[in-house]
Amino acid sequence: MADDELVSPAELSALLDSAPTAAKRPGRGGGVEPYDLTDRMPLQDGTDLPALQRVTEYFCEGLSRALTVYLGRETLVSSRGAQTQEFREFVHGLPARASICGLEMAPLACSAALALDPSLIFAVVESFFGGGRATPGPANRDLTPTERRMLGSLLDLLIPELQAAWAPVLPLQMSVASSDVDPLLVSLIDPAEMVLVHSYEVAVLGGGGDFRLAIPLPALQGVWPTLRGGVPAKAPDDSGWRSALTSRVLQSPLSMRAIVAEKVSSLRQVLGLQAGDVLVFDRDENARLEVDGRALFIGEFGVSNGSNAVSVTRRLKRGGIGETGGQS
Repeated sequence: MADDELVSPAELSALLDSAPTAAKRPGRGGGVEPYDLTDRMPLQDGTDLPALQRVTEYFCEGLSRALTVYLGRETLVSSRGAQTQEFREFVHGLPARASICGLEMAPLACSAALALDPSLIFAVVESFFGGGRATPGPANRDLTPTERRMLGSLLDLLIPELQAAWAPVLPLQMSVASSDVDPLLVSLIDPAEMVLVHSYEVAVLGGGGDFRLAIPLPALQGVWPTLRGGVPAKAPDDSGWRSALTSRVLQSPLSMRAIVAEKVSSLRQVLGLQAGDVLVFDRDENARLEVDGRALFIGEFGVSNGSNAVSVTRRLKRGGIGETGGQS
């Protein structure tokens, strides 16, 4: 070997022989997946993501049901559409004193931003306490303690519904990471990060307000095929809504009257009635109970605790008289 040679030919041959060949190189493993460089970003309005559109529909339906039950009056949540923009543009487009919080969305390695307009919180508070119509409060003031508690209640309703809507496409575990009432003080996402913003409108009391959800696009990059594909999504469980609707229907007010006597008279007799005339009725042994004009029960007329009362004895059916009872 010459003096200026660092490695002899024999040593070089031994090193090459010990190097792993292509057949010995480890293949894909350890959870590494291929990356498609041709996979494009979604359109600006997200219309090329059908699975994500289904998530939005399920979320609007679920949150509408939850708010209707919580507030005790009809509430409608609808989508205003989606768009992609820089996070700084999203923040600067929010109204003054909007409440914004960060949402952890495991297993996605990101924090989404959820922003609620002050008008939405004012409307929900007014509706919750039985107001007739929501009036917007001053936009430059802080939320009162009551409004802050209502904000927490809104998040408690919103997050489970959002999580349930995502479940058929991608199971997520969502939780509040941070919050603030001044959008300019929030640093959840890099200002230059591109985000997919979904806007929603809540209609209640003839008014309402908006809220927005911003998800960083890089966090969704690994699930583009799922969001673009026609993955069958099962309908969300509506057992809670059915139970609430049944409870509301059973509480509907109905007019009831007890008929203890009836008389048939001619038109001439009716037109000839004057003050002091006496009408004689043939009283039946039983009283007929009618609910909204429909005869449903037979009972005995009497007195209970000093008030006129009817003790139910039988239930009327279309085919005749059915079971007996004893309620008064």
